[in-house]
Amino acid sequence: MLLIENYNRLLTAKEVAQILGVKISTIKKWVFERRIPFVKFGPGQKSLIKFNPLKLNEWIDQNSHEPGEGLDKVNKYLSKNIK
Repeated sequence: MLLIENYNRLLTAKEVAQILGVKISTIKKWVFERRIPFVKFGPGQKSLIKFNPLKLNEWIDQNSHEPGEGLDKVNKYLSKNIK
């Protein structure tokens, strides 16, 4: 799945927030928590943060779940632990 396409450059946090439909503060939090792939230019807190669209697409794919996915694990757990 290619959610982010036709970008031949690195994206800003604002652009990623718009594409993903979240607040820019959420993107900044995910960067701080290292939950989203990013590129950092420069040292310290004043560094420039950008996002590679190809890496973001991979991240979206890795974090996508299909309905019913993992139900076999849930059912197995419940059968062992609930009587």
